[in-house]
Amino acid sequence: MTFFQGTQDVISKEIAYPGWLVLVGNDIENAAEAIRIYRDKDVVEKGFLRLKHSLGLGRLRVHSQEAMESKVFIGFLALIFSSHVHRIMSDHDLYKHMTIKDLIRTMEKLRTQIIDGKRILFPLTKKQKEIYKAFGISAPV
Repeated sequence: MTFFQGTQDVISKEIAYPGWLVLVGNDIENAAEAIRIYRDKDVVEKGFLRLKHSLGLGRLRVHSQEAMESKVFIGFLALIFSSHVHRIMSDHDLYKHMTIKDLIRTMEKLRTQIIDGKRILFPLTKKQKEIYKAFGISAPV
């Protein structure tokens, strides 16, 4: 058997059951309940993964209990905020044409200037208007 043929066999076995999810457990007999619990658990695990990787809280590297508690508290606030942004992006299909990073970059481009004591906002782009609308915020004028 060649390497290529062995690889083909493995791939063939993997794609034989696309879209199937197999959960094995001891307590839950209702399949719908098992999937709900699995998905709830997955949300929590992904939240901690985001805390560790996206928000830089893998290793705390602090020298006091107070600093550690403060860093974890700020991390959880950031996680709540990023989860909310993710939810809105999912609910309004924003992921079809942008990532969370794209959303942040788009909103970072907002510019204002103060002339004669008046705050003037540079014109909003189409994407910025779409983001304001998705978050239920009236666009500034």
